[in-house]
Amino acid sequence: MELALSVANYLRPIADALVYINTTKVHPVWFPFALAPTLHAARVSMIFQANARRASPAAPLSWGTHIAGFLMMSWGGGLLSHFLLGLPPPMLYSFYPAVNYISVHLVVTLIFKILPDLLYPPVLDTILWPLDALLRTNAVTSTLGLLSSHNVHPEYQNSPLTHLIIGALVSSGGGLTAATLSAWTPTWTLSTPPVLRAGAGWVGTLDVWGGALVALIYSSTTNHPAFASLHTYTTLILSSPILSVTRKPHADADFPPLTSLGAASLSAAVLGVLFAARVASVHWLAPAPAVHGVQGQPHRSGSAGGIKKAKKKAQ
Repeated sequence: MELALSVANYLRPIADALVYINTTKVHPVWFPFALAPTLHAARVSMIFQANARRASPAAPLSWGTHIAGFLMMSWGGGLLSHFLLGLPPPMLYSFYPAVNYISVHLVVTLIFKILPDLLYPPVLDTILWPLDALLRTNAVTSTLGLLSSHNVHPEYQNSPLTHLIIGALVSSGGGLTAATLSAWTPTWTLSTPPVLRAGAGWVGTLDVWGGALVALIYSSTTNHPAFASLHTYTTLILSSPILSVTRKPHADADFPPLTSLGAASLSAAVLGVLFAARVASVHWLAPAPAVHGVQGQPHRSGSAGGIKKAKKKAQ
C-alpha cells in the first residue's frame, strides 16, 4: 500500500494536468470544446505544416489537400481504433470534431503565415514534449476505456494483444497514414510506411511501440482481466525476498491496482521520458539527418549544432 501511495504522490501534478485538459473548456460559450482535443488539433497542425514546408516549399498545398491531410493526421488513429472495435467514430456522426479541429487548424495556419519564423520544430518540440506525452497518453487511455462497452466483442476485451494494438493504433495511426500517403505534399503517393523503412530505429518507431507501452502500463496497473497473469507474476516478483525485506502472506494486498487516473499518470510519465529522449537525440545530440517518427515529429534535418556549423562553413 505504501508503494501505491508513494506513486500517487509523485504523479499528482500529471494527474491534475490530465484532469484539467479533459474538464476545462476553451470558452464556455464561444468555443465550448475541451482543451484536450483543441490542443491536439493545434499540435498536429504545427507538425503537419512543418512537414509540408519541408517537403514542398516551392509548391504550396491547395486548401482541400491542406485540410484533408491535416484531418487524416489528426483522426487516423481514432478512426482505425474505432473500426477495429466495431464502434462508430464520433468524427463520422457529429459535426463538433470537424468544427473543433478545422477551426484550430485555420487559426494556427494564419499565425504561421503572419509569423513564419515561429514554425521552428527544434524549439517547438523541445518546449512541448510534456504536452505531447499528455495528449498521446490521454488519447490511448480514453480509447482503451471503450473496451468496456458491451458492443465490443469479449475476445477483444480480454485479449492483451488487442490492448497493445489499440495503443499502437491510437498513438501512431494518424501520422503513419499521413506519412505513408505523403499527405503533406501536393500530390499524394502510396509509399512504404516510415516504421518499416531501413534505419527507422527506436526514434522512428517510438510512436508505435510507445503507444503499445502506454496500453500495457495502463491496463496492467489497473488490474484489467486481460493482464491478470502479468499482474500475478509482477506481484510475486515485487513481494519476493530479494525486493522485500518481509514476505507478506497476501501479496496482492501490498500492491493494489491503481485508479484509472493514476495509471494514466504513470503511463504519461514513462512516455514523457521517452519523448524527451527522442527530442534530445534528434534535435540536440545527433548531427546526422533525423529519422522522422510516425507523427512526422521530430522534423529537423540535423541537430542545432550541425545547423550552426553549416552556416559558418557557408560564410
